[in-house]
Amino acid sequence: MLDRLVLLTHGLKVAGVPAALAETVDAALALGALDLTDRASLRAGLRATLVKQRDDLGTFDLLFDRYFPLTRPGTAAPGADAAPGEGHDRDRGAPGRGDGDDDAAPTDPSAELLARLLAALRAGDLDLLRLLASGLVDRHAGMGEGPATERYHLSRVMRAADLSRLLSDAARRLRTEADHTDTFAARLARREQDALIEEFRRLIAEEIRNRLTELGDPVAIVRSTRIDEMEVLRASTTELRALRDAVRPLARKLAARMAQRRRLRARGKLDVRRTVRRSLQHGGVPLDPALRDRRASKPDVVVLCDISGSVAEFANFTLQLLTALHDELARLRSFVFVDGIAEVTDLLATSDHAVDPRFLVSRPGVVVADGHSDYARVLRQFIDEHLAVVRPSTTVIIAGDARTNHRPSGEAALAEIAARAKRVLWFNPEPSELWNTTDSRLADYRPYLHAVYEVRTLRQLADAVAELI
Repeated sequence: MLDRLVLLTHGLKVAGVPAALAETVDAALALGALDLTDRASLRAGLRATLVKQRDDLGTFDLLFDRYFPLTRPGTAAPGADAAPGEGHDRDRGAPGRGDGDDDAAPTDPSAELLARLLAALRAGDLDLLRLLASGLVDRHAGMGEGPATERYHLSRVMRAADLSRLLSDAARRLRTEADHTDTFAARLARREQDALIEEFRRLIAEEIRNRLTELGDPVAIVRSTRIDEMEVLRASTTELRALRDAVRPLARKLAARMAQRRRLRARGKLDVRRTVRRSLQHGGVPLDPALRDRRASKPDVVVLCDISGSVAEFANFTLQLLTALHDELARLRSFVFVDGIAEVTDLLATSDHAVDPRFLVSRPGVVVADGHSDYARVLRQFIDEHLAVVRPSTTVIIAGDARTNHRPSGEAALAEIAARAKRVLWFNPEPSELWNTTDSRLADYRPYLHAVYEVRTLRQLADAVAELI
């Protein structure tokens, strides 16, 4: 158990969860007070001692399933070779293919599964619910196929078994059976049955997590399921919605980190004259050195975001994150472009929620020709119309994939901007191995850039912005 605990805490640290030696010692002491045969109790105890932030609970659950699995490594899961409704239920008395009652058994697989689910819910049998969940995962999850993510396999089970309808039918039947009375005991029983239905959903997700962690690297799977580690350009519609919801909390955390860093840097070099004057109070011994207070400067930022095609969502996240950090910036001017450019500072400042990229594209001046990225035209237009916003103290951020659609890159215009600005940074949402391939012209811009950041995820974007501030 101690070996597994050490592996768990190491996995948490690698996955970015702060689990130091003190937490490991607390968890080890908790093992002595827990019933180690009760897996739910063990999970709750280790979670209480190892996890400090709500955002890390999903990471803990995934790694716990890896290092404290439902079955011993190298053995099949209970009921792994039995689909729902086959085997194991005869001893439990659940409706099924028992000896001598073949004629009474349901022939529709969904009806059979519903019957067994109802039997488990009526009896409050968690073991049978776990067995049914395992069978559903065996039959419908397609483990080893498609992307190795919990969402993918869970959606396969939900669709193949029509699980939402099945659980709704089960809940409706159970309520109908109890409708003849309105006693407190009946209401309590219905509530417990509703809780068991939700537990069944959780058991399916837990079984999938357990199988995934047995198949692959648990830390890699954790990173693929963390919302801040999800690649923006590959995110589904549902995942993009979750990413939008995560931008504001991420900005608050980043702002707190930046404020702390600014406080630590507020004190500068030793002030010799004040130190000597203070030392006279201690017989000439400089016990209380005086430091010069440094002026805490905030960056002046101008951001240009490509909102064409698939990079539109990434650009929107960049704009939203920087806008949410406006208190940490001395000045922020935001521009979006496709083959034309327009300022959106006022729009972002007055919006209290994420702005739809399609709305940004419809801004007058953003699309002026064929609607494909034209960096040369955009950079030249920015110089002609907006160069006054760039001052010697300004940091210019260009967010885009640098794909010019085989048009001129306009590096001469970028050179003019770089000569006027304090520094020019490039945020690229594509993997670095795709830079300078086909129509990507990032190499043409590189001599005029102070740094290029790969920002495929919200975490990478936040880290890049943190270096800026």
